[in-house]
Amino acid sequence: MIRGSLEHQGRERTFTIIEPGEPGESDTPAETLFVFFHGSQQSGTVTRKFTNFTFDSLADRGCFVVYPDGVEQHFNDARRGLDEQTRHLGVDDVGFFISLVRYMNQHHGITRVFIAGYSNGGQMVLRLMHEVPKMIAGAATIAANLPTPDNTLPEVLRHRAHPIPYLAMAGTADPFSPYSGGDAGIGSQHRRGHGLSAHESAAYFAQRNGALDLEPTKTRRSPAVVVDRWNGGRPVELWTLIGVGHLVPSNKNYPDFLGPSTDQLVAAEVIADFFGL
Repeated sequence: MIRGSLEHQGRERTFTIIEPGEPGESDTPAETLFVFFHGSQQSGTVTRKFTNFTFDSLADRGCFVVYPDGVEQHFNDARRGLDEQTRHLGVDDVGFFISLVRYMNQHHGITRVFIAGYSNGGQMVLRLMHEVPKMIAGAATIAANLPTPDNTLPEVLRHRAHPIPYLAMAGTADPFSPYSGGDAGIGSQHRRGHGLSAHESAAYFAQRNGALDLEPTKTRRSPAVVVDRWNGGRPVELWTLIGVGHLVPSNKNYPDFLGPSTDQLVAAEVIADFFGL
């Protein structure tokens, strides 16, 4: 593990790097980077513990794994309703991501990048998918539905679409990012505005990717896991976690206020397999 930093917008931005295993332990090229964006009121260090260090395991698959730290424990995502210091300070997290990739290329030879995020970090992934899609080889979100158009920063929607393999994971008992869409947020003091449903969010990206059929195929993976898949050159999958809350499935129990946990899958493994890592 390495603690890294770079200067962006006159501010020191920090991140944690997990180095890959020894050559020969994985078929994944050593120039692969996996970036995981933490949720609200977290940091890279906190999210490693929160996810039971399961995303660290992607280093065993040959990836450099990086956990960036948001400013004031948040990323400046695409939602108009984000009322946090990162928005008030005008933090350019898209630019920070670009600088981070350049840093990893200069210091570690990175040439392809996969990204994933949880909650506010998932919303940051959705923003990057719109603004810098050509930098991204694949994207995944957990507990993060796409904001409605009237709740999306106008500059985000001005960019030309570019297809990206995308996996979304959403719990039907999520109290903060409702599976069926609507008002999202944490408590009465941290509302985030309205979002689409999980299915509408995934279908939106399937259409942007030029899906061969706008009706997905549906597969039940376990009693509480259903997968919708839109096929095409850049597939989209929605993993519906029935009865599961606002969390990252990681073989652990979470606090009750986040909603029910599950032991039927590990998000890090599902995402790595989807990316072919």
